[in-house]
Amino acid sequence: MWHRWSVCPRTSLCRGASGPEPPTTARGDAVAGEGMRRATDLVTRLQARQANDKSLGQHFLIEEVHLEAIVGLAGDLEGRIVLEIGPGPGTLTEHLLRSGAIVHAIEIDAVAVEHLRETFAEDIASQALMLHEGDALTTPWPDRIDAVVSNIPYQISSPLIDVLEKHRWRHSAPDVVVLLVQEEFAERLTLATPADRGSLGVCTALGWSSTMDRRVPPGSFRPPPAVMSRVCVLRPIGLPEDVDHRLVRQTVHAAFHHRRRKLRTSLQRPPRRLSRLPGWHATRWKHAMASLAEDAVLDLRPEDLTVEAWRGFCQRLASVEVQNL
Repeated sequence: MWHRWSVCPRTSLCRGASGPEPPTTARGDAVAGEGMRRATDLVTRLQARQANDKSLGQHFLIEEVHLEAIVGLAGDLEGRIVLEIGPGPGTLTEHLLRSGAIVHAIEIDAVAVEHLRETFAEDIASQALMLHEGDALTTPWPDRIDAVVSNIPYQISSPLIDVLEKHRWRHSAPDVVVLLVQEEFAERLTLATPADRGSLGVCTALGWSSTMDRRVPPGSFRPPPAVMSRVCVLRPIGLPEDVDHRLVRQTVHAAFHHRRRKLRTSLQRPPRRLSRLPGWHATRWKHAMASLAEDAVLDLRPEDLTVEAWRGFCQRLASVEVQNL
């Protein structure tokens, strides 16, 4: 089970010292340091084993300067427990291990798993790297995670944020999440503009501070994707203790399901899964909405509410007293 590795001994086999910053070439690629596995070599070794499976959304980052920057955004990782999702050839894994992190990596592709087991055999033996074959959306994550650092497959970006949210409330939130994603998704996740305001970004903003960092062009990957990529950084912030985060998510999703309608109309019916929340049912929902009938927020469309307005409305919704319901 994952939890038995929550604290792992490091031995001389682990490459923990990050050392000075590596020199760069004229085009800005960091030159791999002594003893470091080069990203291009790692990708070449994996691709020699198999044809690229497009269904897995495999676009492997090969420029060392971007890999180093992504790890750097997570801060000091020495001795910290880091979750990497979809390590593939291990290009980001290599940089995480060199930072001194204790890496838990979840990989769905069986051929990639064998490649990683052979390539990082010493790191696995020393428990600097824990490798698990499975789907990151269904495989249990370690109870304790200090950071999540990943170049995630684009097609699982949105459901992965949901899994991250569930893990946070069941266990604890990582101190930082650094994800390389499709730029369009990054804009929606971070609410970059009013036009990007949707349930994904609002739900994320209610529990995390989020920023966009560097752009990564298609040519930095093998094979190159058809779109620009972007690094996102998330850090947890707290919800009011008297507000169930699941109620917040259900309310926001229900409102944005009919984004052109005012909340008074879109929230007239309770969310579909409301009964899964302790103490909540259709009768209580209708009572709460009736009690908030004069709330000015109800006359707005979901995209017109700021994050703080959403936070306040959900807090008022949760605080409506239940009497003989």
